Order: sequence, then C-alpha cells, then structure tokens
Amino acid sequence: MSRPDAIVCEAPPQEAPNRETKRASLESRLADGYARIDEALLAGSDVAQWESFWIKLLREYEDVCRELDVAA
Repeated sequence: MSRPDAIVCEAPPQEAPNRETKRASLESRLADGYARIDEALLAGSDVAQWESFWIKLLREYEDVCRELDVAA
C-alpha cells in the first residue's frame, strides 16, 4: 500500500546503473553488518545501535529495490 503523500519520481534510464550499483553496495553492507552483529552478539556485546543502523540500511535497500522495480 502506498502512502497518499508519497511522491513517485521516475529517474531517467541512465540512472538505473547507478541504482544497481547502490543496490549491490547496500547488499554487501547488509551482509557484512549482519555478520558483525552476529559475532558481537556471540561475544556478549550490546548491539542495539548496530541493529538500528542495520535496519536503516535495510529500509534504504528496500527503497532502491522498489525504485528499480518501478523503472523496469
């Protein structure tokens, strides 16, 4: 469901490769962050701030994926 106040802006086709690059970068960062959070949890560290940041990255990744789907 889309928000009524959401604005959908379609980017010119030349921006798609930039979004693909951003998606790949975010995927890598998410995987790395997940592994680091898991290691820190096993070591008994407090990871609340890391998890919050990871969730923000996940939301950004989801947004980029939606943009790519719309552009397809």
